[in-house]
Amino acid sequence: MKMRLGCFGYVKDLDTIARAGFDCAEMHNSEIMSFDHGEFKMALKKLKDSGIPCEVFDNPLPLDQKIIDESFDVEFYKDYLKKGAERVAEMGGRFWVFGNGKTRSIPETGDIEAGKQKVYGFIREMCDIAAQNNITVLLEPLHASISNISLSIPDAINLMKELEKPNLKTFVDFRWFVASNRPYEEIEKYSDEILHVHIDNPTTNFPKERIRLVPRIDDGYDYAPFLNELKKIDYKGIISIEALTFDNFEEDIKEGLKFFKQHGIMPYNGL
Repeated sequence: MKMRLGCFGYVKDLDTIARAGFDCAEMHNSEIMSFDHGEFKMALKKLKDSGIPCEVFDNPLPLDQKIIDESFDVEFYKDYLKKGAERVAEMGGRFWVFGNGKTRSIPETGDIEAGKQKVYGFIREMCDIAAQNNITVLLEPLHASISNISLSIPDAINLMKELEKPNLKTFVDFRWFVASNRPYEEIEKYSDEILHVHIDNPTTNFPKERIRLVPRIDDGYDYAPFLNELKKIDYKGIISIEALTFDNFEEDIKEGLKFFKQHGIMPYNGL
């Protein structure tokens, strides 16, 4: 079965991701926001020359920011999002993955309701800004060690209903799906809600240790129940390998493609 296979990377990695045989790249919003005008234009050219698209960008806000903090400058970060959305759209992006676990967490003490409404209000603002650039915000179900809201697909769906923003959707990150011990049957039950997938080897102790590995044929983890569910629902979105630890970037991501092939999943670009 063919599925669109992607790989996380930076601008410098685009040619390598394309050469390895992936259909697309997934990039970091923080990187494109760090560029001055000239650097951004060079990044645009690099992406075009690579021959593959980048439709998904991660973490629209800096990871060290918390919306509930008194120091969080709402107006500054609204402008930050506007610039980011424009750049994402110019690079062909269609999705903003809103992981940002600590950024979006609500207070656990004090005026919890006021903090929650501040977070929810800013997510609404984010969706409005994204919508102006035809971008969908993907609310990532995380784990209780990372955030305290939206810890499963049902949680994300409930929040989507509460916020009432048509461009707020959700997806599955395999690591957090496993960590939260979610039933594989949810993939089929909520198949219409799953617009994107992240996958890595879920056995490493992330984020305590900054290790996320490419899934491999021989890494000892049984990915079949998850991948079989994706095949069962005839999944049409992108599956991105989200890894950040490599011995050799190009060889390691090629191993990721071999892993997919072993499970009967091939990229459209071929191997």
